[in-house]
Amino acid sequence: MPTAKPRANRSHLFAIDESPRAPDMELRDAGSKYQILFDQASDPVMTLSQNGSIDAVNQAFEEMSGYLKHELLGQKIGVLTPSEAQGHTSHRARPLSSGLLEAPGTYEDVAVARKDGYVRFVDLSVRIVSSGPDSETLVLALFRDVTEKKRMERELITKHAELRNAYFQLERKNAELQAMQETLVQAGKMAALGELAAGIAHELNQPLQGIRGYAQELQALALPSVAEPPARPAIESSLAEIISNSDKMANIIDYLRTFTRKSVEKHEFTDIHDAIEEALKMLSRQFKSRGIAVQRDFAPALPRLYANPLQLEQVFINLATNARDAIETTGRGHGTISIKTKKSGNFLEVHFRDDGIGMAEKTKSKIFNPFFTTKEVGKGMGLGLSLSYGILSKLHGSMVVESELGKGTAFVVRIPVDFRELA
Repeated sequence: MPTAKPRANRSHLFAIDESPRAPDMELRDAGSKYQILFDQASDPVMTLSQNGSIDAVNQAFEEMSGYLKHELLGQKIGVLTPSEAQGHTSHRARPLSSGLLEAPGTYEDVAVARKDGYVRFVDLSVRIVSSGPDSETLVLALFRDVTEKKRMERELITKHAELRNAYFQLERKNAELQAMQETLVQAGKMAALGELAAGIAHELNQPLQGIRGYAQELQALALPSVAEPPARPAIESSLAEIISNSDKMANIIDYLRTFTRKSVEKHEFTDIHDAIEEALKMLSRQFKSRGIAVQRDFAPALPRLYANPLQLEQVFINLATNARDAIETTGRGHGTISIKTKKSGNFLEVHFRDDGIGMAEKTKSKIFNPFFTTKEVGKGMGLGLSLSYGILSKLHGSMVVESELGKGTAFVVRIPVDFRELA
């Protein structure tokens, strides 16, 4: 019988194949693997020996520091410490030093000097490691480069400071503009008052003449004897007229004092028709002397609007004086001003039309510019329409003009009933 061949012991074969290389090769493989991980780590890594000299660095550390590996090995940490002469460190950063590597810990804003003299800012993590009880102790330093982050933070702080400074400058400019606007409004009032001077003189002269006449009559009646019964009714009548005419003058003077005082933003609910009528009252004598008729088409039961009544009067005085001058420029000796009011949604509209000389397109495009005027020197400052536009703008209102040379002019004023509801 043929002799049976013995079976191979597979476990023995595996033992024979592996036993000669297991201890040394595994150690070499592990060392090679960890060396690769050390070199290829994305963050810079450095180890230092017990005497404080640099033992190893990875590729990321070479890129961060600008040094090659062989230039750093065996060097003290001072080679990476920024000098005062470099002057790149911020007041919050601390320089890399041996003191930071003596104990485990985490440190932020650490300055590391590059070979080319520039400074990088890192977050540093320090660990003390050893491979066994009898092995050498190493310091493991892990770096996280935050230079770009710090640069962006500094730029953000700088931009914030610039924006803050720009905001304060804008606030100052806004305050200056408001002060200038108030000055222009007051100047516009005085200019309007100058243009109204002739009418005011006439308004005051008429009651003054009445006072003088009745005073003379009273004097004549009182000469014989004040106690005579027939003279008493005449004396009482004269005194009543003197008081009445004095009241008229006092009212006119009081209105002028109110109109010329510096405006304050005192808003109240007011009737737009009252503002129009008060403006027309100041110009009534001038209209009469120039043959100008005023036609009113006021809508009934309009809501009262929230505004400064004196500023509204100023707007309508400016429109009325412009209409007066436009009609007078035609030279025909008469004219008509038509004023129509109506409600349109949450707005009140005033259509102010005259049949005066009208405006060319070039003039119409500039009428709201401050100090633009077509009047002769001394007859206008060119502030009326500009200030009126500003007053209406603060109320979220508007004013548009329609005009054609030789065919008159129409202004359409739109004012919200309560501008606070639009804010």
